[in-house]
Amino acid sequence: MSQSTIQLILAALGVGGTLAAAILTQLLQRRAERERRAADDLRRWHAERFRVAKELLYKIKETERILWSACASLPNVEEYARLRQAGHTTLLTLRESDVPSPTDDPMVFDAVHLEIVREALEQVHELLEAAEHLTAEISILSEGATPGAAALMFETAWNAAGALETTRGTQNAAFDAVLAMKDPISAFQASVRAELGVAAPS
Repeated sequence: MSQSTIQLILAALGVGGTLAAAILTQLLQRRAERERRAADDLRRWHAERFRVAKELLYKIKETERILWSACASLPNVEEYARLRQAGHTTLLTLRESDVPSPTDDPMVFDAVHLEIVREALEQVHELLEAAEHLTAEISILSEGATPGAAALMFETAWNAAGALETTRGTQNAAFDAVLAMKDPISAFQASVRAELGVAAPS
């Protein structure tokens, strides 16, 4: 084999090697770009899931706090019975004239207590309306147990609000309905932590 042939072969190998290296570099760059975009998407969805879950949890916890406080102002058993006999089914439709005027007796369900309960229910209905939208967002953004946990938490909060609104219940039943929110809230928090890979606080 002549010297010129050897030089030609070596030159071809050099060009081929350079071309192969360029192609490999380009492939690796494309792969790195895909991985970077996938990581960016993951971070974006992670942040979005955290935001929606945090907002929903805040609104449900605020609902729980408002309802718990309002329970202390509900009628007693005899007062509930009188309201039902008068044809009232919900505390939201009561007028001040339907209950005693403000009294110094904290045990009497008077106009002051009625106003406290009605304001609480109005605040809660606003919170739950927003929470319903957030629950729908979570059903789209999240997977696994989180959407179901969010729906159960929302449903339990709605039931608690209904327990305070109706005249067919009792003060104890309303307290129990608000207490029933605790476990679904904890279950939702645990599900979100698992989905986002967040360690539970020790």
